[in-house]
Amino acid sequence: MAELNYILKKHYSNHFNTLKNTSYDKNNDTYLCNSTLDVLDFDGLTKSLNPHKQPSSFDCLLCNEEEKKVYCVEFKNQEKSMINNKELHNKLKDGKSSLDGILHQHNISKDNYDFIFCVAFKASKMHYKYRRKIELTSIYFNLEKYSDKFDDIITNDIEFFTTEFHKKYSCK
Repeated sequence: MAELNYILKKHYSNHFNTLKNTSYDKNNDTYLCNSTLDVLDFDGLTKSLNPHKQPSSFDCLLCNEEEKKVYCVEFKNQEKSMINNKELHNKLKDGKSSLDGILHQHNISKDNYDFIFCVAFKASKMHYKYRRKIELTSIYFNLEKYSDKFDDIITNDIEFFTTEFHKKYSCK
């Protein structure tokens, strides 16, 4: 069996970009994170694979071969109370379906990896530090019903994800 990261870089190298660029919100002309970490622009890849019928998809995919973890990340430049759950559900389902198609096409076993869906949203202005610990284990947007599609689902603010990715990948 081939490693996922190798297959992605071999067949889809033109769809790799920085985490910063995949976090870009064109409606508000802003980047949600500043990292130069190399990730797969999954939105761009999905568009190129389906030029006539554009399914929803998550923004980027980060594959950690060492830990056998695949992070499927969706950025939302909105506070969690403003996020459209139905749109998010479509991104999760359609994105996972596209990813499963790529895995099948390249003979990569899903069982070899843990798939983690991450939603990074804008921190609330009313956010209190004591709530941070509670939120670490909370799943928002009614996404827990998709636990059969992902090994883990993490929903938290962009500051949380930025801190975690900086610690884990020592990226700027």
